[in-house]
Amino acid sequence: MLAAPPEPGTFLALLADRDRGHLLELGRRRAFTRGDRLMHQDEPGDRVIVLLSGHVKASAVDARGHEIVLSFRGPGDILGELTFVHADPRSSSVIAIESVEAGVIAASEFRAYLERTPSAALTLIDVISRRVRAANVARQQFADLDSVGRVASRLLELCDRYGTSTDDGVEIDLPLTQEDLGSWTSSSRAAVAGALRTMRELGWIETERRHIVVRDVKALTQRAS
Repeated sequence: MLAAPPEPGTFLALLADRDRGHLLELGRRRAFTRGDRLMHQDEPGDRVIVLLSGHVKASAVDARGHEIVLSFRGPGDILGELTFVHADPRSSSVIAIESVEAGVIAASEFRAYLERTPSAALTLIDVISRRVRAANVARQQFADLDSVGRVASRLLELCDRYGTSTDDGVEIDLPLTQEDLGSWTSSSRAAVAGALRTMRELGWIETERRHIVVRDVKALTQRAS
């Protein structure tokens, strides 16, 4: 049984009902609290993790010791899908940004599942392809954007995936920090703070601690283009 509905476009959401049911029978369930590491950079990819509730961030530490946020994932997403085949070293860590429940499946068990469920294997390929396309689009968009444009672009992405429409605008249901947003947009914390302040003054957004409401999606879209 799922702890929360899978988010649209995730591995669990795209699986056929029967394939999803068989997958949820595998492995064991674990609970994590905010700040816990579900996976560690450079460790062997000996398991995959399926998120059942809560959100995580995937990040990598570069040669200078700086954290680079790569993505955020939520219910229905699969983690470790690129390294489980040969237990290759992981390129990033996965950290809970709130309470998380997840299914932890040994690499051998997940491989056997894909071998006997080819439709699930095709779904996994689809998910990986979507992620690669999204990363390429973001890279192209960021090339010509300043910090305000990059933050606007990421906020739109968060609205699309995690946003909830309210009378005040689109509420982003993701407890991320300014440091996370800065690392994710390749901007300093000061630049992110300035970008958010500019957007607040223009009436595009409202912010509280780890809480953002986008009041003018159209303005953000124009600024990010």
